[in-house]
Amino acid sequence: MLPDLAIAVFLAVCLTIFACVNLCNLKRFSASKKRDRYRAEVRQLSGSIFILAALGTLIFFLESVLYIVLVFTGFYEIAGGFFFQLRFPFSSLVQFVGIFATVFGYALFLCSVLARGRYAVSWEMPENQKLVTWGPYRYVRHPSYLAYFILFAGLFFIFLNLIAVIPFIAIPSYVRITIAEEELLTKRFGETYLGYQRATGKFFPRRKQQG
Repeated sequence: MLPDLAIAVFLAVCLTIFACVNLCNLKRFSASKKRDRYRAEVRQLSGSIFILAALGTLIFFLESVLYIVLVFTGFYEIAGGFFFQLRFPFSSLVQFVGIFATVFGYALFLCSVLARGRYAVSWEMPENQKLVTWGPYRYVRHPSYLAYFILFAGLFFIFLNLIAVIPFIAIPSYVRITIAEEELLTKRFGETYLGYQRATGKFFPRRKQQG
C-alpha cells in the first residue's frame, strides 16, 4: 500500500486546483449571464435524476476530503483506516493506476471547463450560444461526465475500499442527463449538432473513417 500521507497530499492538490478553476469559471459565467438574454429550450428532467447524480458526486468529494482530514489530523492511522478495506497482492500497483486515472480525470474535467467557458449546456441558454466542438469536445461529446466516471474509478483504485463504490450511483443518472442534453442541443443547433454527433463518440473517441 502507498503511504497515506502521500495520497492525502496528492488528493489535496488535485482538489485545490479543481476548486480554483471552477470558481474562476463560475465567476466568468455569472458575468456573462447578466449580459445575455436567456430562453428555455426543452422540458427539464425529473428532480430524482439530478439528485442521484449530485448525490454520487457529492459523496465522491466528501470521501476525498474526509480522507485528507483524517490523514492530516492523525485520526486515520488511529482508526486503522476505513472499514471494508480491500487488501490483496499488488495493491500498490493498483493504487498507482488509480493515481494516474485521477490525474487524467481532473485534467480532462478542467480542460473541458476551460474549453466550453461560458457556453456550457443548460436548460436556458443565451441567444448567442455556441456549439463547443474544440478542446476535448473534439474527441468526445461529454468530456466532463467522462471525467467524473474516471475520477470515481480512480478514487476506488486509490482507496481500495468498498465505500469508494458509492459514487458510482451517479453514473446512470449522468448517462440519462446526456440524453436530455443532446435533445436540447439538437433542437438548438439542428443538423450542425447531428453531424457533430455522428462524427464524435459520446464517451469514447470514435474511430475516424478513412475517406
